[in-house]
Amino acid sequence: MDVFPGYLLGDFLLTPFYIIFIFLIGYFIKKRYSEDNPLYKYFLPGLLLKVFSSIIFLLIFTEYYGYGDTVDYIYGSIAMSKLMFKDFGHYLETFFGMVKYGQSWYYFDSNTGFPQYFMWKDDNTRFVICVSSIVNTLGFRLFMPTTVLMSAFSYFGCWKLYLFFTNYYPKLSRQMAIAVLFMPSVVFWGSGVMKDTYTFAAAGWFIYNMMQVFQKREKVFVNLGLGIINALIIISIKPYIFVALFPGTVIWMFFNRLTNIKNPVLRTISMPLIIVVMFATVGGVFSSMQGGLGGYGSVDQVVKKAQVIQEDLMRSEQYGTNYYNVGKIDGTMGGMMRVAPKALLAGMFRPYLWEAKNVVMILSGLENFFLLIITLYLMIRLKIIRYFQFLFSEPVLLFSILFSIFFLFGVGMASANFGALVRYRIPALPFFVASVFIMLDKYQTYKLKKEHPLEIAEESEDTESEDD
Repeated sequence: MDVFPGYLLGDFLLTPFYIIFIFLIGYFIKKRYSEDNPLYKYFLPGLLLKVFSSIIFLLIFTEYYGYGDTVDYIYGSIAMSKLMFKDFGHYLETFFGMVKYGQSWYYFDSNTGFPQYFMWKDDNTRFVICVSSIVNTLGFRLFMPTTVLMSAFSYFGCWKLYLFFTNYYPKLSRQMAIAVLFMPSVVFWGSGVMKDTYTFAAAGWFIYNMMQVFQKREKVFVNLGLGIINALIIISIKPYIFVALFPGTVIWMFFNRLTNIKNPVLRTISMPLIIVVMFATVGGVFSSMQGGLGGYGSVDQVVKKAQVIQEDLMRSEQYGTNYYNVGKIDGTMGGMMRVAPKALLAGMFRPYLWEAKNVVMILSGLENFFLLIITLYLMIRLKIIRYFQFLFSEPVLLFSILFSIFFLFGVGMASANFGALVRYRIPALPFFVASVFIMLDKYQTYKLKKEHPLEIAEESEDTESEDD
């Protein structure tokens, strides 16, 4: 289906009821938890922003472009939903990958409709279609209700990521809300029926689950199970996100253990052992999952994959001329390193304002301009030495910066197309923005200590007395 034919009456009749229902659920969640946890004052605004953003997202693709991946995903999910009621056994076989895509294709007919074949033959996109069929069934196989429900379900992953950051930085709750819940490009591109919506929500859940298991030790088996499920969701849709996310998670967990060791001698002795165990953990997990990671199971495979993606996204007849060029990736590690500086800048800050050619890109350009200015301010103020002092003083900060830089470098190198770039980078953008806010706070604290050392010392003593 190349052109979107239009909405049904049910889209406009049912969508307001879904929005009201979601609002009521969000209101009761906020009311239940806000008395004990003031963070929940952001829960309902973030939820409603995501829901209304999903409608705008859908309308842009259906009414402005007339086509797009989200349209194809929903059509595919409608076909799967109809298959569910036509032959539930065939539906389960397809959903759980018990048959090959070529065989399952013949389960569809003129009554169910057919998914787009280019999506169906790809394991990643087929997984999105299958999972979306559940949401689509709940949305009565309508475009707008399906999209609204998808945004609401995915919001809980965003919220879990927000709870993760505020667990470590409670006094930065407003800044973390901006980074995770209210960043325009993250909200917009992570709201529709798309790969990015699933992977960002699953990444937020995964990080939260790991915190609950390894730090708080709360509902260990439940969170461990959920963590595995969310990791599998990421791997099934975009394996490279897990390749970037998991090492950073391990670094955060192990260095968090290291900083909890109060004895400086014991901490120094433990450091080499922790580093060895950390690398062994990452290597062991990647080795055991190499087949499931597809083209991202080794460094050589990653480089080759980046080359293929870059060449694909630069085909103007498919994607238009809205692309950029950081340099040719020749499939070697040396070639990748040559384009690294430009790729990292592209992943972090492009499109620049003067490169934006439509409303969506202009909004992204404004967001990038803000990030560029505040990052330059930090780099000038902190300088190199103090930057690394702050970086290695906080395990969560180290994790956030390593993950965001590694991920944004990879996306900036391979994307080549601005439309793809602004979508692909959303899993890392909240981590990058949160890192900037954390650095700003640490710099302000450092500046106050330098200007008013006695007052800060007295406040620290008072805080310690209250804790005692």
